[in-house]
Amino acid sequence: MRKALSVSMLLCLALGTFSAVAAGDDVAKKVELTGYITDEWCGANNANPDGVACAKSCAEKGSKMAVFSDGKLYVLSDKKAALDNLGVKVVVTGTLDQEGVVQVEAIERIEDEG
Repeated sequence: MRKALSVSMLLCLALGTFSAVAAGDDVAKKVELTGYITDEWCGANNANPDGVACAKSCAEKGSKMAVFSDGKLYVLSDKKAALDNLGVKVVVTGTLDQEGVVQVEAIERIEDEG
């Protein structure tokens, strides 16, 4: 009986540890991304002031909005805020969820140095 209880306790401890580790993978990561808002379909091609009309057109046709930052495209959760900031350099703050979507907390315009 004592041996069965010990095995049961070890199994519960192991499952509890595994659950805690697995739950840690679900934690969203805070991000601060600097770049240009664009649409997901055209990506980097529209990540500039000249891409505004095309990005708007693609968004109207169903494309998700994204920010192009550090050579990577990040899909954004807030399409309206993204559309309001096309063509200017921005800093997007939020959390990157498990699906790779940035849950937008704020989009701030910044002065483009180049």
